[in-house]
Amino acid sequence: MASPPPRRSSLGIVSLLMALFGAVFLAGLVVVASIIADSAPGDTGGHSAGISLVGVELLFLIGLQLIAAGMGVASLRRPGEGRLFGLLGTATAMFIILMALLLTLAGRLA
Repeated sequence: MASPPPRRSSLGIVSLLMALFGAVFLAGLVVVASIIADSAPGDTGGHSAGISLVGVELLFLIGLQLIAAGMGVASLRRPGEGRLFGLLGTATAMFIILMALLLTLAGRLA
């Protein structure tokens, strides 16, 4: 008799959903940051007041993605459960962290 297929990992599903939420949140931050940068009057040499809020939200996003990646790794370590959602959640969260860091560095260089 064949063994039953492994059940889906609820921890992996939550990890993937959190990572996808982070992707949408990062896209929204890019839009908001570009609107703030375009609406800044002239070239004052300093930063607009709203940009610091975008930076704080970016730190929140990276923290959220670290939690999602940790949940994905934890779901990969659970025996008897499927690993697909945990793997997708971990990979997506790490990709979003990488993109957030690259966008932060690109903003500092501009």
